[in-house]
Amino acid sequence: MNRSVVRLVLLALAVLMTLASPPIPARGRRYVRHGRSSRGRRGGGRGGYGYGFMQNPYQGYLNGAAAVTTANARYRLTIQQARLLREQARRSALLTRRATLEEAAYERAMRPQAEQLREEQMQKDLERSRHNPPLVEIWSGGALNNLLSDIQKTQTDGLGGLGAADSSLSPDILKHLNVTTGTTYGGIGLLRDGGKLTWPYALRQSKPFDPERKRLDKLLPQAVKQAHAGPVGTALLNNIRSTLKKLEDALDAEVNNLTPGDFTAASRYLREVKDSLQVLEQNDVAKYFSLAWKPKGATVSELVQQMTREGLHFAPAVSGDESYYTSLYRALVNYDLSVAQLTAPLLHTP
Repeated sequence: MNRSVVRLVLLALAVLMTLASPPIPARGRRYVRHGRSSRGRRGGGRGGYGYGFMQNPYQGYLNGAAAVTTANARYRLTIQQARLLREQARRSALLTRRATLEEAAYERAMRPQAEQLREEQMQKDLERSRHNPPLVEIWSGGALNNLLSDIQKTQTDGLGGLGAADSSLSPDILKHLNVTTGTTYGGIGLLRDGGKLTWPYALRQSKPFDPERKRLDKLLPQAVKQAHAGPVGTALLNNIRSTLKKLEDALDAEVNNLTPGDFTAASRYLREVKDSLQVLEQNDVAKYFSLAWKPKGATVSELVQQMTREGLHFAPAVSGDESYYTSLYRALVNYDLSVAQLTAPLLHTP
């Protein structure tokens, strides 16, 4: 038999024995005062405080058994309540974790993607280039390249530019265009005349700049001659670079003897020579002097097709070419807006 059955049997026996036992005589009863007893006395017995009833052994056993049962029930109830609170805490933690993940997913969904930001920035740059950008952005080639990319994108999407208001380009404009593949910042604009340079006024002064200037006048044509056939020799390039560095140092030393305008013009010219030197250092430098990479086309559309076919971009204008870049910008922006106007209905067609 299990414990529950044994306990029930013992309780039943205790009840029967209690009912069957004779009552205890009155004189056998004891009165309790603060844990002490006195036999047969009322309210006395060394300062007693009244009557108290002393249970018989069977009644004490029953009360003890009831107390144990109650304590056991309370213990089990406490355990179950603790387990319930623990499960509630776990459920609350899971709900908090789920809410955290849902919030993170919401934030990721609302956050713009990198490609979206790039496309938005490209559109902003295009709108800026279409509507009277600063001249420096035209002369740097930035505005021209934004318009070129937009026209090329229209051609890539198969929309074409048929019917667009095309503009003719004079050979003089094409002659003064500076192009690059993107591997270098500049082009061969200063070297297009066989490497012969047209020095600004400040650098034509004989005393401080004459030795390095004359040396570069000899070295650059040699480099251009080699570039038509292939890569330029390393020794020649190092010689040009060291001479150019000495000329820059001489210009910095004469800053107090030059006007701000002369110093700025001379610094810009030396920077353009340095950009051209970077082109001479390329392994494919011969292509820069070939007919394939020479800008050509009777109209804007033909120029765009040739640059798209060869993978070319506009490099910054060198000193003296700014007016030609401005003329090309006007022709490019008119063609781009005309193409955009013709292709707008096609883009919105479902």
